[in-house]
Amino acid sequence: MLKANKQIFFLIGFFTLIRLFVAPFFGLGVDEAHYVLYAKYLDWSYVDHPPLVGWVHVPIFYLLGTNEFLARLPAILIFAAASYCAYLFILRITQSIRLSLMSVLALNCSFMLNALGLMLLPDSLLLLFVFLLIFIAEKIDREKKPLDFILLGVLLGLMGLAKYTSILLVPPLIIFFLMKKRYDALFSPYMFLAALIAFIIIIPVINWNITHDFISFRYQGSHVFGSLVTSFKNFIESLAAQFGAYSPFLFIIAFYGFFKALRSPNAYLRLAVLFGGTIMVFFLLTSLYERTLPHWPSVFYLLFIPVGTYTLLQAQEKWKRNFLYFSVGFSLVLTLFIYVELAGKYFTFPDYKSPFRDIYGFPTIARQADEILKKNISAAPKAIAVSNWTMGSRTMYYNLPYKNEVFVIDNRQDQFDVWQKNEPLGYDLLFINTHFNDLDIKKHVRCEQTNAAGKTDLLLNGAKVDTVEFVWCHNYQGTK
Repeated sequence: MLKANKQIFFLIGFFTLIRLFVAPFFGLGVDEAHYVLYAKYLDWSYVDHPPLVGWVHVPIFYLLGTNEFLARLPAILIFAAASYCAYLFILRITQSIRLSLMSVLALNCSFMLNALGLMLLPDSLLLLFVFLLIFIAEKIDREKKPLDFILLGVLLGLMGLAKYTSILLVPPLIIFFLMKKRYDALFSPYMFLAALIAFIIIIPVINWNITHDFISFRYQGSHVFGSLVTSFKNFIESLAAQFGAYSPFLFIIAFYGFFKALRSPNAYLRLAVLFGGTIMVFFLLTSLYERTLPHWPSVFYLLFIPVGTYTLLQAQEKWKRNFLYFSVGFSLVLTLFIYVELAGKYFTFPDYKSPFRDIYGFPTIARQADEILKKNISAAPKAIAVSNWTMGSRTMYYNLPYKNEVFVIDNRQDQFDVWQKNEPLGYDLLFINTHFNDLDIKKHVRCEQTNAAGKTDLLLNGAKVDTVEFVWCHNYQGTK
């Protein structure tokens, strides 16, 4: 077993070192920057999500500060722990070191899971928590020790602090004990204690929502279900996005593993089917109303890429094993290629077609905006303004060293309405317009006077990634 531990640590260490190396070389994405700001504006909860993703950033943010490397360090460490849990998960099912190592290798070759292992999202936390939930539930089924119920309550509470959709894992947990006919465990006083512990832990989220008119619950409801009009196109596009995001071949392997595990009596596999199946069915159904983002059902792929991998390795048919080797090899090569390109940015893309457009240039934008603000000698208060939350999160993050006020001027109720304590009326607002987020100031905003303040092209290898225009809106008087 010592040899096995060394092997898995070498494997996880290899991918972890790659992520640690690549982390500082590209700018924070929309969600990444947003969740670091959770730490800056520390609160009991937030409009978009419960608070845990921000709380994880807090120790590093306040002790060491922030940059791309520090912002990504928690996600990298969490995914390393999740990978080790995946190894234990498969090892307990198969008792095979070889199968377990290959399963973890396949897991670390998925494009989307690599993204969640590099960029901290609430889903990154669930990747670790779902394995811990499986381990604790199986242990309660086997031993029914009081301490395990306490740990279950703590874990369920932490999951509630991480992401609202973690509530979806409670019904399958109950179903598992019912299927096993463990009524003694399910209706044990200790299970009620676990529920009480979980409830106490999530009280901050409930209380925050009460004091904020349940804005977070309403936001999530509209975000997941969108309109009540079903669309088969949304369903197909959501599934197609997952097909590409997790690697096409690993996508197939995950579904293969799920269907092979459906009738397994193994407790670990039964829990995986219940948890992963519930998550996938939920997001397949909701994708009929609103397009599902690829990372939302990540728990399903986390569980069943490893299961599909070891199942194919055990197959008698040679072509199945060859398909697995090709799938993992293809995904590994492409994953390493993506990491090399993220770090080095060697390729040149046509103007405004760069895949780096969301993660490139914001330090430059923030610095130039600060320089323009300092040149304004007006007595009116001055601030930066952007037209949507995606621009807002990165502008606010990269503006942290300059400490300028940033306003998101839109009609969407979101987290920025909570963070923006001042009204921008009467301000001289410096609007940041980009090629992809261009607001017609004169058409949509009331100002005493508008004038151009500068324009710059964000270049990479000589090609335009984006073009930024700075426009003054003097004495801002609201939107039209």
